[in-house]
Amino acid sequence: MSPTFRNAHRLGMAGVALVAALLTAVLFWPILVNPNDYFFKDGGDALQSYFATAFYTMHDVGNRFTGMNYPYGEHFNYPNLQPLLATIMGFLQRHGVPTGRYTVAITNLLPLVSVAFTPVVMYAILRRTRLPVLYAAVLALLIGFMSPQILRLDGHISLSYACFVPLLWYCIIRMQEAPRQWRWYVLFGVGTLLMGGMMLYFLACGCFFLMGHIAVLAWQQPRMRPWLGRMVLAALLPLLLFRGYIWATDHVADRPPNPYGLTVYISNTQSVFTPVLGPLHDWWQAHWPSDEYNDEGFAYVGLVSTLTLAVSVVLGLVAVVRRRQWQRLWRPALPLHLRTGLWAASLLLLLAFGMPFKWEWFAWVTDHAGPVKQFRSLGRFAWPFYYVATTYTAYCLYRMWRYLRRQRVPALAWVGLPLLLLFWATEAWLQVSTKADQVTVGTGASTFLDPATGVVSRLSWAGRQLSDFQAILPVPYYNMGTDKFDLSGSSNSIYQGDKAAATTGLPLLATYVSRASVGQAMQHIQLFSSDMVPKELLAHFPNDKPILLLVTPDYYTEAEQRLIKLGHLLVETPEASLYELPIAALAATALPRARILADSLLPTLPVRAGGLRATTPAGVLVQSFDQAPDRRGRLGAGAYYQAADGFSTLYDGPVPAPADTGRYEASVWMNGKSDYGYGNMQVKAYNAKGEATATVVDGRKATEVLGNWVRIIVPFRVTPEVVRIEVIYQNRDLLADDLLIRPVNTDVYYYVGTGSHRRLIKNTYPLTP
Repeated sequence: MSPTFRNAHRLGMAGVALVAALLTAVLFWPILVNPNDYFFKDGGDALQSYFATAFYTMHDVGNRFTGMNYPYGEHFNYPNLQPLLATIMGFLQRHGVPTGRYTVAITNLLPLVSVAFTPVVMYAILRRTRLPVLYAAVLALLIGFMSPQILRLDGHISLSYACFVPLLWYCIIRMQEAPRQWRWYVLFGVGTLLMGGMMLYFLACGCFFLMGHIAVLAWQQPRMRPWLGRMVLAALLPLLLFRGYIWATDHVADRPPNPYGLTVYISNTQSVFTPVLGPLHDWWQAHWPSDEYNDEGFAYVGLVSTLTLAVSVVLGLVAVVRRRQWQRLWRPALPLHLRTGLWAASLLLLLAFGMPFKWEWFAWVTDHAGPVKQFRSLGRFAWPFYYVATTYTAYCLYRMWRYLRRQRVPALAWVGLPLLLLFWATEAWLQVSTKADQVTVGTGASTFLDPATGVVSRLSWAGRQLSDFQAILPVPYYNMGTDKFDLSGSSNSIYQGDKAAATTGLPLLATYVSRASVGQAMQHIQLFSSDMVPKELLAHFPNDKPILLLVTPDYYTEAEQRLIKLGHLLVETPEASLYELPIAALAATALPRARILADSLLPTLPVRAGGLRATTPAGVLVQSFDQAPDRRGRLGAGAYYQAADGFSTLYDGPVPAPADTGRYEASVWMNGKSDYGYGNMQVKAYNAKGEATATVVDGRKATEVLGNWVRIIVPFRVTPEVVRIEVIYQNRDLLADDLLIRPVNTDVYYYVGTGSHRRLIKNTYPLTP
């Protein structure tokens, strides 16, 4: 490289860096001026990222996060924080630098720095693709500011580091150019681990992208085969090291093996090749409406790139067919890294499209793809395709410009290329400015981590202090992350709960953690179960201090209202109220009273078929499935089991007593630790004409938990016209037991077992051990 060429290259890179910094300042100026006062978004995953990072920084150390899921806490890789960043911030916090108080500012600024740095990386890639300095600088800015990671600023903030994927691709390019130089393999390996420390998907994306290159090089470049072992090591070692680290440090054994979303959070042609945000998206939707946009799969390459790719495919096929040069299909005349990058990125794009997992005839592949299932948002693997496709477009446009000049039509060359670039720049600006407008409206974040502005700071009004309590329980309650339960609370309760926990250090008796322990979630949700259920979690509390109930003004479920009534009001403010909830009040059950009542009632109740006794003459039905082939029963030996996904008929027959009308409920216990989610339960009531009304209950909303079983309850009404009811359950890997159909004003008693194992049951709840 000559000194003149080197100086021009450096000057171009400096110019790109300067313009990128200026554009970032123009777009995000309010945030840059006062970064600690802006939420990219004041709810959802973005808020959880601020909270988890702040709590860990100020109150935790090591790989344990204690801010949620009290008293167990979590491995800090699973909450929506950035482990590497949080570790550094925590270290500084413990050494006198108040990074925790400025978590919002730090979390905001780092992705914006990445936005400004991305064009610099793209410029280096474009220069290695043999493009001139000025042209490469312009295209680097266009590609960088249209990055799909920028669209994640108000969602998963840890996914919004736009420079990460281009940096890893740059290392892969240098590996192919200088396969003997170990430094690029080392840089790639270290880079993926560090990026994985911010967000695991970057580690997986980089390693999968390199493995795609390995497959293409082994197929197309025999001379590279001696060096592929190094690439394999660079691709697999970071994955193995991370997996080994998790295995050695994460002691939770029951994380959900089948997270929701593998065939849902995917890319498609709309999210990759048509506008996804801004005025152009609105115009496109007005003319070609589609509801198939999934933000997890956004990797929009721009209309110029879409057109370029389409024309390339058509012209390539025509040329190959005419000249019979079939090898040109897989070996187009491109720089090596661009050709291999296109193939590797296209392979990842197929994965991002959900292939082959979304095809029913490949269900067996999905069933045995455990590690891939954990990366349930497959659409994120479309990111490399964006950078490769836009780089390819830049290369093709430049080659077209040179071709037109050689053909003595310079006017077309000098008019056509600027027009295309102008359209590309307009589209990029509309997209990034729309996102900038969205993230620069959330002011007021400076109070989020200010202890003086929180409702908990007013405990002194009631003569109490933080040390009197062991944890905070927010109501409306939220427990999300197992993909089995989905108790989403409210935006108020999540915000106030996060604020109170972060500023006080009191952990939350709530969970907003991906792939959380199923068993621990069941114990937490059991706190909202009826008073017929002992609360197992209380035995794991380290002390008998009361719980601080933080109640925001929202709608409350019956279970939440019951819990609030157990507490004692301490403080009432417009934003939230504080209650003292004694452990003894949580621990108390109705079982002793229920046993006494049963002893007095049973001698007066006639015995019906099956040994049932009911407190009214109304018809009732209990199906214990004792004779079912599956012997993993709840109270008895048998249980209903269906492995395949679909509708299971638990009951189909007449109303237990046709003369009875009014409010009924159908309930069943399903095993809460099955491999899949909780599906939904339906009751269909048919009249004589075969017409039906259906009542559906989402199993994820259940709060009745006893042992390993979760009770799903469907309230429904029986009218005089109803002649038949059908109870069905839609789920996969369904293990269900103890179906009960009864009027809501009727209690049902019966015995199970024999001899010393004989137990009295009320409404499917054991009254005796």
